[in-house]
Amino acid sequence: MQVKNSEEVNALPMETAPGVTVRGLWTSEDDGTSINLRMFEVDPGASTPRDSYGHEREIYVLQGTALLQGPSERHELNPGATALIEPLEEHQVLNQGEQPLRFLSAVPLLSDAIGISAQVSLYPLRQRELGPAIDMALTTFRQHGLEVSPGPMSTMVSGSADVLFRALQEAFSAAAAAGDVVMSVTFSNACPVPPRADGSQSFQFEPIGHVRSAFEEPTSADVLKGEEAELVLKPELEAGLEGLQTGDHIQVLFGFHLSHGYELTQHPRGDKSCPKRGVFALRSPNRPSPIGVSEVAVVGLKGNVITVRGLDALNQSPIFDIKPA
Repeated sequence: MQVKNSEEVNALPMETAPGVTVRGLWTSEDDGTSINLRMFEVDPGASTPRDSYGHEREIYVLQGTALLQGPSERHELNPGATALIEPLEEHQVLNQGEQPLRFLSAVPLLSDAIGISAQVSLYPLRQRELGPAIDMALTTFRQHGLEVSPGPMSTMVSGSADVLFRALQEAFSAAAAAGDVVMSVTFSNACPVPPRADGSQSFQFEPIGHVRSAFEEPTSADVLKGEEAELVLKPELEAGLEGLQTGDHIQVLFGFHLSHGYELTQHPRGDKSCPKRGVFALRSPNRPSPIGVSEVAVVGLKGNVITVRGLDALNQSPIFDIKPA
């Protein structure tokens, strides 16, 4: 039997969620536990990131008023309320009260990320053209950073189990939105992706931080650039900002994290009155590699946070690199 007081456990800030701290009450560092039990503390007006897991999650509200929301439903939770979140169900917890929100979160404890491969076949039914649905599925897999090796009848997809299951769900949902579809998937932990015939490599990038902005949904680039935003780097990378000064201009490479799918020719800014142009002649967020770049002015520096003006990225966009303009 083991006992500990929650107040004795350090409250660590979430890098991707300003105003949110987490206490790891029972974790992999504790002998004998098979669950990860955490206590979240959320400031008024703040929220946890939108997220989903490859397993279920249970939450229990201790204090405050929470709004639990997903893509199609919202629930108000008061002290004593509990919720079960299904595997791969996207969700977010917001503090809509005037006092700090505290809730417990329990998930199964997985000691290591499970790497698996999946042989995927997609069959859109009663559709003349199969290519668009299949191309959209391949794009979804690549956007999640998975290794993808297309074949004549099926595609091998490899990566972390959590990420792979999430990508499969998104690919199936997108295909099903256009009509009936059959997806056949065979899983294995012993089928690595074969090397590409042309010898090329697939690159995966680890974000160095994220954007903190008032804009959560797609917004005109002109509006975004007119407001200040913050580049929140991982604390361990702060030394890399040495030499950067207020007034400098820098280039920010970031990810279009809300982008799904693309067309090789598009109307500029979605204006159908304008002739279509190739995606590489546009700044559209819907592109084969959903990476954006902005030249911005540095208006403030504090620790690992850079305040800038001129950025056309949304809140929580991953940052991949920063360079002098």
